[in-house]
Amino acid sequence: MRRTSRFCALAAAAALALHASCAQPVGKRALSVRAQKDTIGYATRPEQVEALVRLVDSLEAERYESNAAAFPLMRMEAMIGAVCPHDDYLYAGRGYVHALRGLRAPRVILLGVSHTARRRGIQGTLVFDSFDAWRGAYGDCPVSPVRAEIIAGLPPELVLVSDEIHAEEHSLEGFVHILQHFLPRVEIVPVLVTRQSGEGFERAADTLAAVVSRVMERHRWKLGRDAAVLISADCVHYGDEAWGGRDYAPFGADSAGYERGVAQDLDVIRSSLTGAIDAGAIARFREMVDSGDFEQPYRISWCGVYSIPFGLRVLERLCASAGREAPLGYMLVYGTSVDPPALPLGHTGLGVTAVATIRHWVGYTAIGYW
Repeated sequence: MRRTSRFCALAAAAALALHASCAQPVGKRALSVRAQKDTIGYATRPEQVEALVRLVDSLEAERYESNAAAFPLMRMEAMIGAVCPHDDYLYAGRGYVHALRGLRAPRVILLGVSHTARRRGIQGTLVFDSFDAWRGAYGDCPVSPVRAEIIAGLPPELVLVSDEIHAEEHSLEGFVHILQHFLPRVEIVPVLVTRQSGEGFERAADTLAAVVSRVMERHRWKLGRDAAVLISADCVHYGDEAWGGRDYAPFGADSAGYERGVAQDLDVIRSSLTGAIDAGAIARFREMVDSGDFEQPYRISWCGVYSIPFGLRVLERLCASAGREAPLGYMLVYGTSVDPPALPLGHTGLGVTAVATIRHWVGYTAIGYW
């Protein structure tokens, strides 16, 4: 149920705060743990994650070095945020590892896609959960107590607390297992982003950023060192087959159409998601990708149509509040579900949840921000 009254929002925050600070020993009460939804495309055991990271490290070692040589800031400072894919590891694993290996902060705000928002008719809200932890390959990953502080600082009309929506959504859970690999003590704050129309987009992002900034000041945390922002997004969904009857092939469903689809992705990335991220860059992304129609939202069928501009606005505002320059973005890797080929990790038990052909493919990028 949507929490729209001030009483409900404050009650939700109070309940979460009590949940987080309860004096009763954790061992004497049952933790509320979000179960993993996708056990095919994502890891369920540590050895699967380790095999993935090991393979990607071997395949991408040269790119790691060339990226660092081209963008020295990544060796000098902690990453403050990233855009990361959320598709199957076998397809998008390179992007996951590129994005998450650079994080150092033990607390990560996860800004995800709500794939069911239109079906549910929800927009204009940020969807939080009330779980104590999320199931991860290395054990339960705790949700940070700071979630309650954030909810308490937000206007009630912006807050929707729904374990049901989070439980059925896959766009954040794939991060958890790899975050645990690189940051064994990581805590998360999962948030699903729905459409914020018109001026409401900037107002909502600025409000969340202001609340997070106050929380960070109160705890004397620094961006990158103590907290970071991870944005969930896949790039173009392309083709004329197996998309539920929809045709996502404006350039044709053949090799020439594939090349043009890839070129379009790279144009979006280079023109709006890399370099200095300011209001102009974010506006360019929205103009290129977002149709402005909640029912038919895609000018270009990117899964991050809402999560990316919202997350980047939050990151830019956090930098401004901390007296930092605008975040600088660097594309760490780009690929698709057909090129390079799926990672050969089937022997680990990892699988795929959709086909990958020239008539049905998805683009992926990992972009780091410093």
